[in-house]
Amino acid sequence: MTLTIGVDVGGTKVAAGVVDDRGRIVEKLRRPTPSTSPHETAAVIAEVVDILKGKFDEVEAVGLGAAGFVDESRSTVLFAPNLAWRDTPLREQIAEKVDLPVVVENDANAAA
Repeated sequence: MTLTIGVDVGGTKVAAGVVDDRGRIVEKLRRPTPSTSPHETAAVIAEVVDILKGKFDEVEAVGLGAAGFVDESRSTVLFAPNLAWRDTPLREQIAEKVDLPVVVENDANAAA
């Protein structure tokens, strides 16, 4: 079974879940967002991914839904109105911490 971790990063919460190849959520986790610090926000994202990854060996990738403008390469958050992200290379920061492929998308696009 293929599993992916989806993370929704907003101004007040980081919500993460493990999703199977049929789109079913098999585990969820939530933490407050330290919205004034890009470094601390990345640390919280990595923490929830590591916790979930530790429970499921089959996790192959991470998808991040970010509340803000994301560049066309799906790697950098250019601006986030409710977070301190300004030209933040989020994909690189998180991939280094969790040792998994990461894709970053605007949260509304990800929801659609």
